[in-house]
Amino acid sequence: MAKGGRPWKVAVIGAGPAGIYASDILLKQLAQKAEELGISKEAEIDVFEKNPAPYGLVRYGVAPDHPAIKLISRALDKALSSEKISLFCNVCYGRDLSLTDLLRRYDAVIFATGAGRDKKWELGQGIEGVCGAGRVAGWYNAFPGICAPSLATPTAAVVGGGNTALDVARVLLQDPYPLSSTDMPQEIWRELAASSVKEVHIFVRRGPAFHKFSVQQIRQLKSCSRLIVDEFSRRLMGAEAAPSSPAVLAAWRELQEASNAAPSPKKCYLHFASSVSSLFAPNGRLEGLWAQRNGGSGTEEKFFLETGLCVSAIGWEAERLPGLPFDSDRGIVSNQKGRVSEKAYVTGWAKRGCEGLIGSTKSDAAETVESILADWGQKGQGEVDSTSTEEFLQSRKIRFSKKAGWFALENYESSLGRPDGKARVKVKSAFEMNRVSGLE
Repeated sequence: MAKGGRPWKVAVIGAGPAGIYASDILLKQLAQKAEELGISKEAEIDVFEKNPAPYGLVRYGVAPDHPAIKLISRALDKALSSEKISLFCNVCYGRDLSLTDLLRRYDAVIFATGAGRDKKWELGQGIEGVCGAGRVAGWYNAFPGICAPSLATPTAAVVGGGNTALDVARVLLQDPYPLSSTDMPQEIWRELAASSVKEVHIFVRRGPAFHKFSVQQIRQLKSCSRLIVDEFSRRLMGAEAAPSSPAVLAAWRELQEASNAAPSPKKCYLHFASSVSSLFAPNGRLEGLWAQRNGGSGTEEKFFLETGLCVSAIGWEAERLPGLPFDSDRGIVSNQKGRVSEKAYVTGWAKRGCEGLIGSTKSDAAETVESILADWGQKGQGEVDSTSTEEFLQSRKIRFSKKAGWFALENYESSLGRPDGKARVKVKSAFEMNRVSGLE
């Protein structure tokens, strides 16, 4: 006998892959396990997204020349098409909705807000020409309201040892003409085409055996620039033991062959075991930086790089959410297998930190869903506010767009790309996105 006959009401905060996958997995797991648990197998899920469009980093964090990764949006569209899932864009937790509001209206609240904020780099605070990788990625992915970084410099620096660092370096060095066939708006393409950047220096704190670059990223960077591993780093590669991980070993070998690539007018230098120690920014504008070798000696210990752009790609962190505990050391919402507090759960990068790919996001969501179903099986259903979500939002004078609006925006972006044979061209203006989506 089911402990509750009505459909479960679930709120998901964040319409990126983590939120959409959690919604999809919850519906599928309910259908399979509800009878065994003695609970209702029906659920109605409301997904709230603070931006005018869903899909988070799939839309705004993946470089435009990664079309294979962007195909994930098709899978997300398919999951979102379920009649049991409703989408409400332009609705922000902490501004429009409180935890008290949600707990009163839902049987479970899943926070899937991601880890989309750049970790703060103390050196670069308040200096023109210094910014985070998230801002740069947001710019070339047409996130509303983000302007181009300082591109009037022949040399740029990137601080960080992960794929995001290589992504940023590659876009800055990329021949702009191949990018003209992507979903990049013409305005952004023109900014990139006018860029003066011809050389990028990447500073990686640890040695080459501990890098986090993928083979694919290294090969893509080599295809658009001459990739040069500096002499200090090459000596480290000769001294360090080769990585035991097959994936890291393959990338290590690509790096060993890097300087043998054909000459290119654009260059990317990799400085391993090196850190930026100070910035030279008279009048608050970056003009150069001092870097130091971690473990170096003699004349190699420090060197100066003249540059007008420094991008910190030192990682991401989740934002602090009102009413939820936060683990400052890990930059995540504190949780146990996705459980946060009574009826509150978390999934995705906000749960585990900025690591893993889409496969990890799915398994992560599955664990959180398992916790939700176990709690429902034990506690059954309580009373929830039966007012419809639209009525509730309208009573608060919150303007929102719905699922039909998102699909209308997708169709509109497809129509923008059609004359040039593109799959789509992104709309950058939030006002235009909301107009096309039918903001209510």
